[in-house]
Amino acid sequence: MNSVPNRDFMEVHPLHQHQPHCKQQCFVFTEIADIELPAEITKFGGGNEKLHCANGGIPSYNCKKDSCSESSAERPGGARGRKILVGICVVLVCIAMAGGIPLALQLRSSSLLEARLAFIRRLLTESPLIEGSWKPPSDVKLNSSGMADIRQNHIGAVLWPIAVHCGAQYLDAVQLVLEGIDEAKRITASTNSMHIVESADEMEQTHIRGEVAVLMGIGGGHALGTSLAVLRSLYLLGARFVSITSLECTTPWASAAIRRRDYLAEENATNSLNEFGKTMLYEMNRLGMLVEISQLSEAAMIIALRTAKAPVLLMNASPLSMCNGTNVASIPDHVLSLLPENGGVILLNLERCGDRPINVREAIIAINYVRKVAGVDHIGLGGAPKSYALLLAELARDRVWGNAAIKKLVGGNVMRILREIEALKNRLPLFEEWIPSESIESNSYCRYPET
Repeated sequence: MNSVPNRDFMEVHPLHQHQPHCKQQCFVFTEIADIELPAEITKFGGGNEKLHCANGGIPSYNCKKDSCSESSAERPGGARGRKILVGICVVLVCIAMAGGIPLALQLRSSSLLEARLAFIRRLLTESPLIEGSWKPPSDVKLNSSGMADIRQNHIGAVLWPIAVHCGAQYLDAVQLVLEGIDEAKRITASTNSMHIVESADEMEQTHIRGEVAVLMGIGGGHALGTSLAVLRSLYLLGARFVSITSLECTTPWASAAIRRRDYLAEENATNSLNEFGKTMLYEMNRLGMLVEISQLSEAAMIIALRTAKAPVLLMNASPLSMCNGTNVASIPDHVLSLLPENGGVILLNLERCGDRPINVREAIIAINYVRKVAGVDHIGLGGAPKSYALLLAELARDRVWGNAAIKKLVGGNVMRILREIEALKNRLPLFEEWIPSESIESNSYCRYPET
């Protein structure tokens, strides 16, 4: 065959010198087992040798006695044949070491893709793929076709932010978020395939049962009504993360990212994260709620990263240097570089940049770029071109994305920060503060006067 091999995905093991019983290791695939070689590759020696899996699924090559252990006394010209065989082995080792090309280079590229896809599917049965910023189907009901789409994309868990329109701020935003939580519980209760969870352990157990875990959260700080009491009440109802702001929805305590040039800010609006905003953040940490900061202004994001007592989350985001579209949060590189210090995770949405679809190659470039800036412990996924399995199978061609690294990417990093925030629960002091009246007195906020 003349197909071009996939150099990145294969791993080369040099041939060892002959040992007693004449056993030697053949070239193998990283993480892939049970691959048959074409006959023309296996014709050396006796002609019937095949790869077989040994030592934990790693293919090895067993030489037959009549092909490599005959002495010169047993076979005429044995010394000459041994020299020729050694010469062939040396040439093959040199080729493998120089180019990193295994003997299986004649395998068709389609076979390699199928093998990688099988590997990814097995991996996703072990670790749940956690998708950030999930939205229910437009018909509100999670019918069988909607669940089929989730399962076909190998999604094991979703983060579901309950969204409230920014226009409801100072009006009925708190009521709307309560109704949204009630709706989410009714939708998930209507199917046996989804289950609302409140911890990392519950998420793992749900995945083991073959169900999709739902971690519910609040899609904008304006739905908290500038009240710590409301925040605590929403936690009791099952919310486990809060997006401090939604896009262009500045609250009296946190400034949002602004995309429109004609945006009119309130006269007394903060341009960062003020003292009451820090108090809100501390209370989220004390409760054990994830703090999501992707839609904050740049100044507020930096303060949140340096103020939070636990790792933060950035959902539905992409690097600003690669995408500045309106459908995702665009995160500057210097903000990404602060993630290792905080321990936080960015969930990359790699489906579209604005109106332009992102292809698999561009998605892989973005993943590797964020890994270089922030590190492999700080990346997750919130959307993929075509399918997650295809994206991960292509990513696996690069040997730096081994089993452990891919597990971190698909959900391991999110599970880590969930456990870290759960460990911090109730270890901080309880905050019982009210927002200063001057921060809300110039807007139409309706509050019963204190007596």
